[in-house]
Amino acid sequence: MRSTAIVRVLIIVGTVLAALGLIAGHMNRHLLDGPTFAGHVDQIRTDAAVSGLLGESISTQIVGANPDLVAVRPLIDDVATRVAGSDVWSGPTRLAAQAAHRVLTDGDPSPVVLRIADTGGVATAVLAAVAPERATAVTGVSVTLLNVGDQGLGRAPFETLRLAGVLAWVFPLAALASFGAALLLSRRRWRTGAAIGRALVGGAVVVGLLLAIGGFAVRRLDDGVISGAVTRAAWGEVMNPMWWGVAVLAAVGSTMVLACEPSGPRALARLAARARAALLGRPSKPVGVVTRALIAGLVGVAALLDPLGLVELAIMAGGVVLVLFAISQIASLARASRADAEAESGESEQPAQQTTRWAIPRPAALIVVALAGLAVVAGGIAQGRPGGPVELMTSGSGLVCNGHAELCDRGFDEVAYAATHNSMSAVTEPRWFLPEQSDRIPVQLDQGVRALLIDVWSGHQAGEIVRTAPGSHDEALRVAEDKLGPDVVAAALRVADAIAGEVEGPEKRFLCHGLCETGSTPFIDNLVQIRDWMLAHPDEVVTLFIQDETEASLIAADIEAAGLLPLVYEPVLGEPWPTLAEMITSGQRLVVMLEEGSGGPDAPWLVNGFEHTQDTPFVFPTVESFSCELNRGPADAPLFLLNHWLAGFTSLVSDAQLVNGRDVLLPRAETCRAERGQIPNFVAVDFVTLGDVFEVVDVLNGVD
Repeated sequence: MRSTAIVRVLIIVGTVLAALGLIAGHMNRHLLDGPTFAGHVDQIRTDAAVSGLLGESISTQIVGANPDLVAVRPLIDDVATRVAGSDVWSGPTRLAAQAAHRVLTDGDPSPVVLRIADTGGVATAVLAAVAPERATAVTGVSVTLLNVGDQGLGRAPFETLRLAGVLAWVFPLAALASFGAALLLSRRRWRTGAAIGRALVGGAVVVGLLLAIGGFAVRRLDDGVISGAVTRAAWGEVMNPMWWGVAVLAAVGSTMVLACEPSGPRALARLAARARAALLGRPSKPVGVVTRALIAGLVGVAALLDPLGLVELAIMAGGVVLVLFAISQIASLARASRADAEAESGESEQPAQQTTRWAIPRPAALIVVALAGLAVVAGGIAQGRPGGPVELMTSGSGLVCNGHAELCDRGFDEVAYAATHNSMSAVTEPRWFLPEQSDRIPVQLDQGVRALLIDVWSGHQAGEIVRTAPGSHDEALRVAEDKLGPDVVAAALRVADAIAGEVEGPEKRFLCHGLCETGSTPFIDNLVQIRDWMLAHPDEVVTLFIQDETEASLIAADIEAAGLLPLVYEPVLGEPWPTLAEMITSGQRLVVMLEEGSGGPDAPWLVNGFEHTQDTPFVFPTVESFSCELNRGPADAPLFLLNHWLAGFTSLVSDAQLVNGRDVLLPRAETCRAERGQIPNFVAVDFVTLGDVFEVVDVLNGVD
């Protein structure tokens, strides 16, 4: 008697653990993995109610920045809503969601705001295409999807979710252990197996009821406010898929009943008959009457308040019943087949009262029980495995190209791009001697730079500095002294020698200014940053022009390792360049060119830049010495690089302020366009934020 009670307790405990494992595994899979979480957030953004509210927020901010636009508010509302729900925002949304997810799951107690920034640029660019007379540039517009902190959603749910990664394993394994102990202690193990199956069906019913109640509560939220709309969309995106887990748990339990119960189909039929009697017959006790009345009342209230939700639940329940019916029919067929086989073999039929007909033969039943156990574990563990990386958007809509709808129909070689000379040498990068830009490459991209002129050398990490690779040292020293001067190089080497450590690891590629000891940054790190930026900005076309001081094959390998290959466009010499819209919609919107070599047949996308590009000289001591003469590349090359900076390093900043001004840069660019018969595609300067570089580029493109 005691052992029977223990077996029952173990079955109950195991069922509770199995149900909790199903829930923990689902949460772990859908919320704890960053890319999966980001994918869900992006899908939530596209919900009609959510995108409508986001569009309204964008529209309000745009009109607030320019009150005269109230005259075309309906047009702005329509444009903003369409943009908010389109693929244009997929990359920025997913990147912002992953950043917020990292903070949410690393234990940092500071508030987290999941905000999509700089949304006004896209909306106003689209507006410029449909109503150019009303378009105006609006910056600083952003929308918030989630606020976790003192003033918004609490952190407790996310802190609890961090346990799901552990519980997704612990609960299912503990459930199996509990069921195994019940079977070992039981004297009637097949009946115990059937009891476990019935308990699992009951556990599935309970989880299903919780889902139904949760869905009912969520549908009561006001989808006219962003928090309500996001919550409703999130429930449908994240929680509704759990019904599959409920169905699997119910199917596993039913299969175990059919496998372990004598005359399994009849047992299920008896169970269905009891349920029908409980619903339709009159209960014999007052408690039963009250219970049934309460259930009927709750169902009636649900039908009044949420009729669609009740219909949805009824359809799902009908689906479960149909699955169980199918299983019982297959089991009946198996039983009939066995009876026919026994009759043909001449085996005498046992007396009816001694007959034990198995719905599924016992060897098969053992296999089913084992598979059922695995399925219970899978309900938690398999779902607990992080979802694989959700790929960010490599392509955009092609409605807005490099910030301007007017540029979309122009060929790549018909557009001017702001370019930075020695993009990697930035004031904000540590230990750079004589930097030529104010900010790091990702910040330059944010500012509007779309072509990066960089130098790649090989070197070894040595403590806090990088040592130029021995095979490149002499050439690097010559280049550094030529560019920076012997005194600067000598000073840099003294500093490097003072702080250098032991050479670490294999030779790698670095962005250096000749000698890496005078300043360096890891090549692949910058490539990853460029990739992340491009994925977050799917409507931008970017160019890398590389001074290759190492093997092209190594550069190609780093580009591929950084995950940039899906974004790279492969130019073909002599064929016309595609339009920006074509590059953006195809996803191949990164052009990579080398100054000296090429990728060859192994990397045909890594082209020799001066087969495709013509440029100007780049050593000018004064403004008066600027010229538009041909320097490198054929005179009929389709791309034109305008080198626009002064030589010498004693007045880098003041020189940039002078030559980057509109009154110097624009006349030279227009003169060179007239002389060379080609728009200056890459307007390369030092300290790009000084002067009027972006304004001049807009003038060249006719979008000022």
